Amino acid sequence: MTNETLKIEEIIDQSMTGFLPEYLIPYKNLLLAVLIVLASVIAAKIIFFFVEKYFKKLAEKTETKADDLILVLIHKPIYYAIILLGVQIAAGYLLSAGFMGYFTKGVAILFIALFAYVIAGIASIMITEVGSKIASKTESTLDDEALPFLSKLVKFGIYALGIMIVLSQLGVEITPLVASLGIAGFAIGFAAKDTIGNLLAGFFILADRPFARGDRIQVGSFTGEVIDIGLRTTKIQTLDHTYVIIPNEKMVINEVTNYALPDPRLKVSVKFGVAYGSDVEKVKKTVMTVAQMSDSVLKDPEPQVFFKEFADSSLNFMLVAWIGTFKDQFKVTDELNTGVYNALNREKIEIPYPTQTVYLRKE
Repeated sequence: MTNETLKIEEIIDQSMTGFLPEYLIPYKNLLLAVLIVLASVIAAKIIFFFVEKYFKKLAEKTETKADDLILVLIHKPIYYAIILLGVQIAAGYLLSAGFMGYFTKGVAILFIALFAYVIAGIASIMITEVGSKIASKTESTLDDEALPFLSKLVKFGIYALGIMIVLSQLGVEITPLVASLGIAGFAIGFAAKDTIGNLLAGFFILADRPFARGDRIQVGSFTGEVIDIGLRTTKIQTLDHTYVIIPNEKMVINEVTNYALPDPRLKVSVKFGVAYGSDVEKVKKTVMTVAQMSDSVLKDPEPQVFFKEFADSSLNFMLVAWIGTFKDQFKVTDELNTGVYNALNREKIEIPYPTQTVYLRKE
């Protein structure tokens, strides 16, 4: 950059010497510096005008908003970069070689800062725009929360790299600094290992998708509907309408039963017993009619009635029926229990109480 600046200075110096009157030659450097700064400001404003007038209109015609946001982001840094370049060239006519070295380093640092700002902004826009399209197609809220976190993480990495480059420009040895930061990062990571573990588990859930918002799951002793999947925790609304907030790390290491997979259908079982001596086929037909008349019971797979066992005081049966969604489990179970009870009573099929016969031997 310094060599290119010197070449430009020589060309401008030779051109200006031929045009200036003799009484202005002593002020040649000052005049050149002012003209160069003015020229850079004019050039910056022209480019700014073209970006505002034409490029933004072209960007508005595209379907994505990413190009609009990128143009808004970069047009001011470009404006300042052109002026900064003009100031750098102009300074070569006013400052001595010793001071010019410091000034050039300062300008280089400003260029690095502008470049890091633009790159970080573009990366953030691309992550947000592309990620939001993917997130809108999913039911989970985890990816929606992960996008801002990922965007900030990438921006932090770019700024950290920019700071390292700036320190290198200033002559600071960054290898010991990186080592120190590594030790500090390890200490912080160890102190916050639970939080970091939950964050990583959140990303594992995002990638593996063992459950989604609205699914009914069982984790340990908790059964309920998934209300929200966050970066650190998963919220479940249990069947008694209370919220359980479980750290994502536990969601990953524990077994999870998802009643919504492979589809939201659920098998409902109704167990009942009838008295010994009852007509088994009549019992099956009566209970089967109850299931077939229910609008909540699926026709495919069709309901079935099984004669399970000879119990101590009853013949035990089980009605198995499939319903469309696990959310109706208790409602349909109540409906079938009520229907079976009433149907058996109508058909005079006895539902026995548990009984015990005691034989007394007379000595």
